[in-house]
Amino acid sequence: MKTQVKLLLTVQSVMMLVFLALVLLLQLGDWISALTGCLASLVPSIYFSIRMLRQADNNEAAAWLSYAYRSEIAKWVMAGIIFAVAFTSGYPWDPMILFIGYLLVQVSGMFVPLIQKGI
Repeated sequence: MKTQVKLLLTVQSVMMLVFLALVLLLQLGDWISALTGCLASLVPSIYFSIRMLRQADNNEAAAWLSYAYRSEIAKWVMAGIIFAVAFTSGYPWDPMILFIGYLLVQVSGMFVPLIQKGI
């Protein structure tokens, strides 16, 4: 499980760096919006991963699933708080770049099983 989590976080981090590089090099928009969008996805994912790794040895299915649900809810609340703080800060965000960064990092986690299988 630890290798899968490390691979997930690595893939998400690489996706964040690639997106930030594209935004900076091609001047697609505000790089702070890109960074904030990516971090709004990556930071809660790191939190969730750390919480779930603590329960990796728990063999009681009901307790593990309950812990997973609580951690997932906390992950979404964290992302919501990051967005709320961002949009109430008064900074002139580029919402398109912000949400593209968020979605790219979020969706990149779906490719981890394919990468792990070597496809």
